[in-house]
Amino acid sequence: MLEAIRQFIYAYYIHPITHDTGYNPVNTITWALLLVLCLFLTLKLLKQLEIAIDKTFIAALSPYIFVGASLRVMEDVELFSPPLSYMLITPLIYFLLFFCCVAILTISVKLSRSKVRDYNYNVPFCLVGVIWLFINLIILFGKEEIILPGVLFAVVGISGIILLVIYGIAAKFGVNFLTEKLNVSVLAAHLLDASSSYIGIDILGYSGKHVIEGIIVKHAGSAAGMYPLKLGILIPVLYLLETRFDEKEKELKNLVLLALLVIGLAPAVRNILRMVLGV
Repeated sequence: MLEAIRQFIYAYYIHPITHDTGYNPVNTITWALLLVLCLFLTLKLLKQLEIAIDKTFIAALSPYIFVGASLRVMEDVELFSPPLSYMLITPLIYFLLFFCCVAILTISVKLSRSKVRDYNYNVPFCLVGVIWLFINLIILFGKEEIILPGVLFAVVGISGIILLVIYGIAAKFGVNFLTEKLNVSVLAAHLLDASSSYIGIDILGYSGKHVIEGIIVKHAGSAAGMYPLKLGILIPVLYLLETRFDEKEKELKNLVLLALLVIGLAPAVRNILRMVLGV
């Protein structure tokens, strides 16, 4: 029995990290459940630190999404060796960034509320993220050559056109939740992810590592199926968040939106960087 459990853990959890083989149905469901648990723990932690989960905080946190994606690509180009490289593979990289963000944010909050100087804790928190990202990009572009710069414009262009169409229709017919800035940001992040998957898989010959992505490509014959899938899930979810959460639950709603932003933007940025660098 113990040997069977050990083999199960290695097959579905350990090997996908050590061999970087991607996701399977078992670990996908596990990470999804773990994400829900982490959201509630994060909400309690931020409340304890007396941090408002608003648009300003989400904007300050945004550079760290790019930091995580750039670190993931740095692992892709083998700038790190095991066991350190394992920490830069999903889901461990999310835990790494989470603890780093908590540490930096806690220091920023303490300093901002000290008697020495009074300022908004979001400013130094964001600044550290921007500097960290800048250092990552210098190292990454110093190691690798830019092979396909047009990929960036293609991904952003396709995503932008679709987003403009959705925004225009929503504005015309008064569907206000699809014109709210934070909701639009979430849609933009996932459209970037879908576009990067489409260009990478259909045009450049990459293969997807996500379970659902693999199913879509297998049955639809194209990663373009990610567009209706993402929009078909996201739009109802955004509607429910807009209509079912009152003002008292605004911070929980914003935290869910932040989580949606991260799981859309992080893989999108990683995919774009990989394709631009030809990795």
